[in-house]
Amino acid sequence: MKTCAARSGGTVYAYAEVRWDGASFHPVDDTTIFDGAKLRLQIKQSREGTDPVVAERDFPQLEARLEDSASEGKRTGTYRTATISHRAGAAALGDSVLFLDWHGDGRGYGRHDYTGSPTV
Repeated sequence: MKTCAARSGGTVYAYAEVRWDGASFHPVDDTTIFDGAKLRLQIKQSREGTDPVVAERDFPQLEARLEDSASEGKRTGTYRTATISHRAGAAALGDSVLFLDWHGDGRGYGRHDYTGSPTV
C-alpha cells in the first residue's frame, strides 16, 4: 500500500495505490472470497497528537478487483484510487486503511492500517 499526497496552494490532493500477489487457484473469477473489501482514503490535518481527518472517501471497487484473476487463475494486481482533495492548513497528509471482510468468517470487516504519506 502506498499513499501519496501533494499540495497546490491551500489544497491538498491524495490518492492510494495497493498491489497484491495472491495464490493461483480456480475458479478464475471467484466472488466468494470476500463478503466485502474496500479502501478508505483520508486527508488528515497534521498536528501534535492524533491527526484529525478532514476528508475521506471509501473505494469499494477493490473487492471485485481482488476476486478477479487472469485466465490461468493467478491473482495479482494493482488498484489505484481516484484523487481526493481538500483545502487544508499548513501541514496535511494522506492516509489509507484497508478493510477486508472474509467470506463466511462471521467477523465482519478487519481493519488494516498502513503508513501515511509524508506531510505536505
